[in-house]
Amino acid sequence: MLKDYVRLIGVLSLLLWAIFQRSARAITSVGIEPVIGYERVQLLAPTPHTKDRLVYGARATYGFSFLSIEAEYLHSNSSESFPLEGLSTKDTAEKIKAGLRSGIDLLGLLNFYGRLGCQASRNRHEETEAGVTVSTYEPIRYHPYAGAGLRVRLGRNLRATGDVTTVFHDFPNMNQNEYQATAGFVVQFP
Repeated sequence: MLKDYVRLIGVLSLLLWAIFQRSARAITSVGIEPVIGYERVQLLAPTPHTKDRLVYGARATYGFSFLSIEAEYLHSNSSESFPLEGLSTKDTAEKIKAGLRSGIDLLGLLNFYGRLGCQASRNRHEETEAGVTVSTYEPIRYHPYAGAGLRVRLGRNLRATGDVTTVFHDFPNMNQNEYQATAGFVVQFP
């Protein structure tokens, strides 16, 4: 499934490049941004519940203002202690997103954008009970995502960015979704 998304993004990029070949040098850009934010996730041990946790990583975009491709890597850690049960848990998640982004520039200062694609995620869950630690590696899972954001121009090649993204785990059951709110800065190369 992820290979199909990557292949689709590659074909769309080549098509856009071919259509706009003459002016592509003037309007394409590469954006690189560190990402810091929070996400709300569903955890199952010792009982099903949600947890907010810090995420960090990087995002890269390439293309035109109105349509570009994006790739993102996020890493997050969380730990919890349940003293009454004598249990402590630790979760480490790694997520890779690949998708498309479409935006509209307003006055050269603001850029509103929407994004969608596929997220591949893997989680390592550790439980420690009575001094014995058991590690579980979940299989890689693929889920669609969609979101919206805003970029504010701070200088010629510097922009502040913020966005909210939903990762759909069990559509249409919206209770199982992940919600990620991130903020950062983008260094954009013409």
